[in-house]
Amino acid sequence: MSVRVVDRGADELVARIRALETTKASVRVGILSDAPKKEREGATGKLSLLEVAAVHEFGAPRAGIPARSFIRATIDERTEDIARLERVLLAKVVAGDIALKPALDAVGAKVAGWIQQRIAAGIDPPLSPATVAKKKSSTPLVDTGQLRSAVTW
Repeated sequence: MSVRVVDRGADELVARIRALETTKASVRVGILSDAPKKEREGATGKLSLLEVAAVHEFGAPRAGIPARSFIRATIDERTEDIARLERVLLAKVVAGDIALKPALDAVGAKVAGWIQQRIAAGIDPPLSPATVAKKKSSTPLVDTGQLRSAVTW
């Protein structure tokens, strides 16, 4: 009697899993570059887009600007969705159906889209009447669209 071993992909599967164990791959989502902020006509601001994002994300109490978290709040709200997406994509990476980089890009794109949707929907607290009159809109964080379009991964 003889034993014949037929590898139906187990070795490759184990190799992919071992490669994932040693990788430090990750995805970052948010405002990732410190590009200069383009000002509206007549505005005289000197803050970069990254600084504007930080002010809105964390607030600036001395300047009377409340925190309107668009990044952390989205992550907190979508934690289960993100984990589910990661599990699905990790299974595809392990199965060899998708490479790691495109899987991470898919997570980044999805989370960036959720952040952009949160900005577009408006974030509490409401703007002061003076701010609404100045920018002619009552939607916080939306003026020129720069902040929303700068969200990337």
